Amino acid sequence: MKSRLFIALLLFGIVLLLSSAVIIRQNPQDEFLEKRAALVVRQIGHTLLQHAGDSTSRVLPVKQLSPGTFQLEFQNQFSFVPDTLVKIVRTNLAQIDLPAGYMINVFDCGGSKELVYGFEIRPNYKELVPCLGRVQPKGCYSIQISFIDFKSQQHVSSNYVWLLVGFTGVVLVAFTGGYYFKREKKKETDILTDGVAIGKYSFSLGSRVLKFNSETIELSDKEARLLSIMANQQNQLINREELLKRVWEDDGVFTGRSLDMFISKLRKKLKNDTNVQITNVHGKGYKLEISF
Repeated sequence: MKSRLFIALLLFGIVLLLSSAVIIRQNPQDEFLEKRAALVVRQIGHTLLQHAGDSTSRVLPVKQLSPGTFQLEFQNQFSFVPDTLVKIVRTNLAQIDLPAGYMINVFDCGGSKELVYGFEIRPNYKELVPCLGRVQPKGCYSIQISFIDFKSQQHVSSNYVWLLVGFTGVVLVAFTGGYYFKREKKKETDILTDGVAIGKYSFSLGSRVLKFNSETIELSDKEARLLSIMANQQNQLINREELLKRVWEDDGVFTGRSLDMFISKLRKKLKNDTNVQITNVHGKGYKLEISF
């Protein structure tokens, strides 16, 4: 009887969740916001070429890499001054109702594909606008503009009921499932079958957890991937570029600041064992050092 009740509640919750997802899948206002963002990104490219003295070559079609991330490409090479780029972006985005927080990354679209310049503007946060006044030489550049909190907030109230219904269904399923499987959870062994020894820690990539004695420390996806790379190369220097590429390549936009932030988080979670240290080799990368 209990099994049948659980199955019925599970199916009910899934139906509610899927129904809600279909209804709020793509609000017309979201589509309008995306098209408006693409237009202003294109306008930024047009203005940047004008400042570079180019009034004839084309700004190529804007690509949307992911929700809130747009890529701007150009027909010809050009040079730019970071001060001018910052001013152009600020001016254009200030004129329309788009999310105020954004990150700009300029990439070399030639052979290296390296990040050559970038800055971040976020309300209530310290702005990151480096290297002003340094003229970037003429070259092939692509610009990625990522808006923070891109999702439109204008239609929240109209979809509130459906969101509430879907959320209720998920909570119901989670609560019921938790009740019936609570005993099974207690039977789980403390030994990780795919555990990798890191000093006194045991690390499981599959479960994304660290074990220290009886303590279980949960890791985020990127924390687990970073630690997995370093755990497989203990006491070896791993270049920053390799870590960024292997962990953030699928995101499309990444910065060294993101890597440093996640390394800092891992250090805090490994602090229980003084024989385990993540050291920074300045200008090169990181090393997971295990003292014996």
